[in-house]
Amino acid sequence: MKKVGMMVLGVFLLFGLAACSSDEKTSGSSEIELTVWNDWTEERPENTVYRDIIANFNKENKDIEVKIESIPHDQYETKLRTQAAGKQLPDMFRVWPGTRITPLVEGDALLSLNPIMDKWKDKIPEGILKDYAVDGEQYAIPANISETSLIFYNKELLAEAGYDTFPTTYEDWKKLIASLTDKDITPIALGNKAIWPLQSVYISMIADRITGSEYLADTLNGKQSFTDERFVKALTVIDELTKLNAFNEDLNTIDEAQARTMFISGNTAMHVAGSWAIGPILNDVEDADNIGLAPFPDFGGEGELGKMTGAAGGGIALNSSLSKEKQEAAFTFLEYFYNDELYQKLMKANIIVPVQVEMDDSVPGILKSANEFAQGGGIAPVYDASLTPELTDVINNGLQSITLGEKTPKELAEEMQKAYEKNK
Repeated sequence: MKKVGMMVLGVFLLFGLAACSSDEKTSGSSEIELTVWNDWTEERPENTVYRDIIANFNKENKDIEVKIESIPHDQYETKLRTQAAGKQLPDMFRVWPGTRITPLVEGDALLSLNPIMDKWKDKIPEGILKDYAVDGEQYAIPANISETSLIFYNKELLAEAGYDTFPTTYEDWKKLIASLTDKDITPIALGNKAIWPLQSVYISMIADRITGSEYLADTLNGKQSFTDERFVKALTVIDELTKLNAFNEDLNTIDEAQARTMFISGNTAMHVAGSWAIGPILNDVEDADNIGLAPFPDFGGEGELGKMTGAAGGGIALNSSLSKEKQEAAFTFLEYFYNDELYQKLMKANIIVPVQVEMDDSVPGILKSANEFAQGGGIAPVYDASLTPELTDVINNGLQSITLGEKTPKELAEEMQKAYEKNK
């Protein structure tokens, strides 16, 4: 009887284990898995923030698991395009705005986020969101913003020249430059060895101030011309600044990092760069409170003064082939991911974000200023993000030639128009 009892008990135990196993499988099968491709392979504070937010999401959402698949940046976009062509994209994937996202939209690879956009409607300015919008459909939310044209200045050196605040007009900026040179202070540290800073950092903003933001797109569509007097006027600013001795003499033989070091060391009064320079300047400058930040001044043109040249940073897009169940899970994830916690953590990592966040006294002044600029009138186009490679080479080399006195602004404008007509 004991043997029979033990056998019966064993059978019950087996059934019990099988039931538990079945329950676990059922529970496990109800969990929705979402894979997100990204390029977060480098050990950078920004990437750590992204990973931490996803880890927290997985802990708090037992029915959804987001799996991270990181691909080195240099290989990422090539793989993304290849997989998109073969309709083999993952559930979610990191994308970038403008011309980089358009082919994915045209290939019907992306899912519209319009059903959930109310969450960010009053938080992220429309001028920033539109970088990820095509034909009225929103395809990603930006996590950060890259501003390309910021004027960093040394408050003490400006005070020596008689300025307590940064000039707001071009004419007054030229007067400041003249006052600095009179005191044997180099006004602006410029490293144009790679020949892109004068175009990307300077002309992108100067031209937008003078021509307005529609001009570049209209010119590339054949509605305007690079010989337009407004664009020639923008190029003339570089000629004028050079003749005012606004830059260091070796501007074309040192790179941007060397120019930044000159500024940090207090050897120049200003340095013009993008938001990428904020971290290095804060890390290396002796007195962060002595560094101010200003937007480009008013050149008396047609551009909106609140705009900053730059682009929305990377965002996460969704595969248009997701099942309804996965769509809902992905929407839940995006609403969780792009929240105040993400933007606050990015700010602490010296990253400019597209929303207004609470900033205590620990946040450096120039970071606060840069973020305020981002909330202004939206984002203006960066020239080398819009021009063809051929036109980019023409303007880059041409601007260098202007600083060397080898070419006039009008000649460069004509050369650009000829190159456009030849390759259109």
